[in-house]
Amino acid sequence: MASTAANEERPTRVVWQLISSMCTRLDLDSHSVLMILKGALPPTIVTAISQSNAIADITLTVGYLAALMSVTSQCLMPRAKFIKIMLFNLLAVCVAASLCCLANYSAVKARQHSTPSDASESVRTGYNSDACVVAGVWLFVLLWPANAIRAWRPRELQDPMVSFSIFSTVTITRIGTFITIYEGLEFISRLLKTFLIGFAIATAVSLLVLPITSRSCVFQDMREYAEQVQNVLQYQISFLKGSSATTIWVGQGLVSRTRTALRTEHTGNGNANGTGLPSHLREIKEAMNLSMNKLNALHSKLHSDLFYSKDEIAWGKLAAEDLTKIAAMFREVLLSLSGMSMLPDILEIIVQEEISGEIKDRFDDETSSKRAEVQKSVMMLHKHLSDTLHLSMAGMQYFLLTLEIKTPKSFKKKRKGKTGNSVAGDEESSGEYLNPLRTNFVTEYERVLQDLYNQQKNYPEELSSVRAFGEPNGKFDAEFLTSHPDVRQDFFLLLYMGHMQRILLNSIFELVMFADSKGKDGTMKCSRLIFTKEESIRSWFSLKTEQKESESGTMEQQNRYHDNPSSKHEEHEISLSLPDPEHLPPVNTWEKASNVLRYIPRIIRSELSVFGFRVAAASFCVAILAFLRQTQQFFFHGRCVWAMIVIVIGMTPTSGQTMFGFIARIIATSVSMVLSLIVWYIVDEKTPGIIVFLYFANVFEYYFYVKKPQYFGPIVISIVTLNVIVGYELQVRKLGLEVATSNDQPYYPIYIFGPYKLAAVVAGCAISFFWVIFPYPITAKSKLRKLLGHGLFILAQFYGAMHETIEIWMSSGLSDARNNSANASLGLSAIRRKLFKEEMRLLNTLRMHSHFTRYEPPIGGKFPRETYDSIIFKTQRLLTSMSLMVSTTRNLERLYPSKKSELSTSSTAATGASDEQWISHLAKIAFKSPGFRSHATSSLLCHLSAALMNGQPLPPYMRTPDTFPLARQMQKIDRGLLNIRHVQDPAFSAFVSLEVLRSVVTWTLRDLLKDVKTLVGELSFGFDVEQPESALLLSEEA
Repeated sequence: MASTAANEERPTRVVWQLISSMCTRLDLDSHSVLMILKGALPPTIVTAISQSNAIADITLTVGYLAALMSVTSQCLMPRAKFIKIMLFNLLAVCVAASLCCLANYSAVKARQHSTPSDASESVRTGYNSDACVVAGVWLFVLLWPANAIRAWRPRELQDPMVSFSIFSTVTITRIGTFITIYEGLEFISRLLKTFLIGFAIATAVSLLVLPITSRSCVFQDMREYAEQVQNVLQYQISFLKGSSATTIWVGQGLVSRTRTALRTEHTGNGNANGTGLPSHLREIKEAMNLSMNKLNALHSKLHSDLFYSKDEIAWGKLAAEDLTKIAAMFREVLLSLSGMSMLPDILEIIVQEEISGEIKDRFDDETSSKRAEVQKSVMMLHKHLSDTLHLSMAGMQYFLLTLEIKTPKSFKKKRKGKTGNSVAGDEESSGEYLNPLRTNFVTEYERVLQDLYNQQKNYPEELSSVRAFGEPNGKFDAEFLTSHPDVRQDFFLLLYMGHMQRILLNSIFELVMFADSKGKDGTMKCSRLIFTKEESIRSWFSLKTEQKESESGTMEQQNRYHDNPSSKHEEHEISLSLPDPEHLPPVNTWEKASNVLRYIPRIIRSELSVFGFRVAAASFCVAILAFLRQTQQFFFHGRCVWAMIVIVIGMTPTSGQTMFGFIARIIATSVSMVLSLIVWYIVDEKTPGIIVFLYFANVFEYYFYVKKPQYFGPIVISIVTLNVIVGYELQVRKLGLEVATSNDQPYYPIYIFGPYKLAAVVAGCAISFFWVIFPYPITAKSKLRKLLGHGLFILAQFYGAMHETIEIWMSSGLSDARNNSANASLGLSAIRRKLFKEEMRLLNTLRMHSHFTRYEPPIGGKFPRETYDSIIFKTQRLLTSMSLMVSTTRNLERLYPSKKSELSTSSTAATGASDEQWISHLAKIAFKSPGFRSHATSSLLCHLSAALMNGQPLPPYMRTPDTFPLARQMQKIDRGLLNIRHVQDPAFSAFVSLEVLRSVVTWTLRDLLKDVKTLVGELSFGFDVEQPESALLLSEEA
């Protein structure tokens, strides 16, 4: 019996293994499967209810458009976002219907005024040029501003303006044929009801079938966030463990090893990557970068979902303000992890700098001992990072469990699957495991965290032999004896990583304390109805998008002491108030009043208006067939309106996007045409079976909708085409041939109607591409160059704001500069946040344009995409480094809480006083340093920005700042300031991190300068003059 049962279970187990393997390959989980099944419901339901007389009598010949609207409504969006966009959909369609009524009145009146009273019946009911001209004018006038508005706020108004344009297109191409006003109003009413049916079905599915709230999306993002944080930390531990066994932390040994590797590469052996990292470390680095990219994308999604979670009425425990505070704390976690993940890049930069420099291989008798010392310090850092991982994950799990974002059941199940009962039991019995489910977790967590800080007090003794500067001795030749001592970069990097770990642990501890406070104040005791605030509703009509409300994949920090900055600072404008080179400031009443007139041509020639004009022109290229006598019947018989719909849905601003969309839409439509034939004939043309298999076909296509959102446009057209083809055939079967052809459109069987739709898509895509390149092309290449220049200019502004913040921090140690620092910091914080958000939006746009440049033909030469991608990457690194520079100087008293007690019990009063005044010594040296306040970095970024935006060569002799500038200056003035005994001083650790990050900025600027020179060149005033023969003879004699 047992063997029989086992034999029966074996096939079942095999089937489940196959299903599990298939789901893994397709990246499917239970949530994704449910979303795919839900998304396929609206078009299928619309097609099914169209077989009812109640619906068919309302929609008649335009019923297939209800399926189109149910798809474009996007029922898979979270509830708040869906309702908001659906509200705009309804407003847009109602406005379109109102304007079409006016257009219908105008066209019918034009027909009546141009038709003689004694005209024959054929003249009165036939083609009328005046009515068609009026209709054509109305169509162009409506499509131009609608698509300009669509480009103005694409995330909020993309779907509403598409609905507006489709309604206007379908209606106005027909109003030239209406004889009476009533006939036109009846068609508009029927079309409006059809659109509303599609909207109603999508709304019902969205709100009643597996409803998705923005809050649930936020909580899911937080759960995934904790997993990604763990992955990043594990990769960092693996990198430190692997690097401790190499010479990568010792500069001279690194140069020697790398040069040997390069010599090996030239002989045809070895690794050709040129990075100087061993292969196993390079793999870990790539995996770490991939995890950080996922974490950044998840952070961006978190803020996008958070924006809409403020707008919905929910039943829960955490208010919108609580979610906002959590997102701010998550930003600090992300920022510290970003700083720690820069370690491989920093080491690689150091390798490249030493290889490209003129440093020779110099070894002394102490080289091997120094390597041993550094490796010992790296292993100590590795141990601290392992403890950081343990504390971070315990804190994150407590945060998720206390706020009920994660259930204890799922936590125990996951922990059992990862560690096993025995391991977990051993850890708990030994007291090393912090169990988030314990009631005294916060006390235990704080104790373990304090123990870790106490262990780090031994850092000075363990690093006592690792000096910040290597002192050159007699063994080095004269070339190496420079005015600046050689910086021990390994010393700075070790302290930098330690400081980043403290920032991370402090961020996790704040999450733990926040969760604990919510448990104590009664927030988590019971659920309550959470209402939307009035200002949130008002913001709907201001069309404020999540990019303006929250950062997109950003890591910028809010000021900790001012969670709610005043509106004065929030309304700070990023753009500088620069003089107009063509106008003096207005002085009298006429000049001030007429200044408004300057906005009219500015709006008309803007990129938004140009895009709207191109969409209107492309649509009119097809619509004109409906307004000419010779082609009017062809327009209706050939369903040319579908080509207009494809243009409206799929037209994009640049040629690269349009070329990509051209190919993708043709492929997607071809797949839909084949699927429609399968759906129709596989059940022998039986209506019930067709509807069932139509649902399966929609499930297939919605898989790509859910899992491949980067192909959103082609996928939507594919889904719409499938449902329109099948829906039209079922509509004809329901209405009968006579009624179905009453709109001057002959019936085509599905094997002919499908290719007609494919031809319409091809025509629409081709016309779209033509109007993107005519009268002049708007290429992704040109937009990429100009936007990149603009991004560098914003980066220069951000660096200026960051530098001013650092100056305020340094001046806080001076008694005469402490009064207005808080107000100034608040204003700079608001400016930095705005600049950072705008820069991150630009970076996302730049990556998109860079992706689409590959689809543009290389006319006149290939596009240097690799160079542009390198500049984008370096811009991102600069932005991250500058943000970290601000973060390292904040909340130092929280990072080093035992500092005051240490100073009070110091054995030597002089030493304690010296430690307390360390920040003031730093401020005095920095403010006296000629390069600290020179703003050379901002100036260089402005030069690079202008060169890229205008396509002009760079001025000659552009230079970047020096690395570790203040450290070298302090070593000259007072060598004791960089003594290892200062390592527990918060200002000292912040200063070391600042120097590392400033050096990263310098190294990145050098590479950035080279890349920009490659693109635009460098202005040269030298001339190659041919020397006379006498001069050549003299030079040879010399």
